[in-house]
Formats: sequence, structure tokens, C-alpha cells
Amino acid sequence: MSTIVFVIPGTARGKQRPRFARTGRVYTPPQTVNQEAYIKMLAATAMRGLSPLIGPLEATFSISVAIPKSFTGEKRKRIEEGKLFPTSKPDLDNVVKLLCDAMNGVVYGDDMQIVDLYVNKTYAAAGSTTVMVSMKGTNDGHDRSKDGGELDG
Repeated sequence: MSTIVFVIPGTARGKQRPRFARTGRVYTPPQTVNQEAYIKMLAATAMRGLSPLIGPLEATFSISVAIPKSFTGEKRKRIEEGKLFPTSKPDLDNVVKLLCDAMNGVVYGDDMQIVDLYVNKTYAAAGSTTVMVSMKGTNDGHDRSKDGGELDG
């Protein structure tokens, strides 16, 4: 399998910053923990029991933001013409961090394997995020080296 694709229904969320308890303990907010678990489950389903991909990877994240009901006809027309884009939360970098971290150990061993990343955020009738991870170049996702490291040549 050279490409993994799955859709996360609903509004995209960004990874929240760690929080500090009064005792000084650092913890990840429950919303982030739950969202990562949900994405991990969807990713595992898309992998259909296969081992995580190895080698260099390309990732594409297409984030669809639901058009607010309050938008006027003029704004909706500008969206259709490709002249109005969602410049509101969530921040793309926080969404990417959540997605990449959630797929660690499921779609790939570690998100450091991603060497090309494409992200866009557009308006749509409903909110969702489409995730596509592909093997890069001649990589077929199988480790052929003896020690699991880089191949010569």
C-alpha cells in the first residue's frame, strides 16, 4: 500500500498547549488527548492492520471549515469565486501538530519521516479534514536494510 487516506469528520481542532496543575505537574488537556485517540482510531482503520510505513513520506492535510450560517449571500458568493478564505481558528500549525502526533506509531513510526507537507484550509458545506500520507520517491514502505537504517546508493 503506497497511500493512506482517511477523513476526520467535524470541525478541525488544534493541539492545545500543555497545562500546569497547581502541584506543578504538567498534563495534556483532555480535549487534545481525546482528539488524538479518535484520529489514531481512524488512522488504524485506514491502515487495515498493516505495519506503520517506513522511509520518507509526503503528507497532505485538507481542512474544510463549515461556512458559518451567519454569512451573507455576498460572502457565500466570494467563497464560491475563491476570493474568501477561512482566516479564523484553528491555526494550521496546531492542527498539523495534532494530526502528525496522533498518527505516530500507526501510519508511520514517527512524524520525522514526513519530508514533504502540504496543508490547506478552505470553506465547505460541512467541516472535515482529509488526511493523505504517501510514500516518497521510490520508497515502497518496506525496510530492506539489515539494521533498519538508511540504504546506500
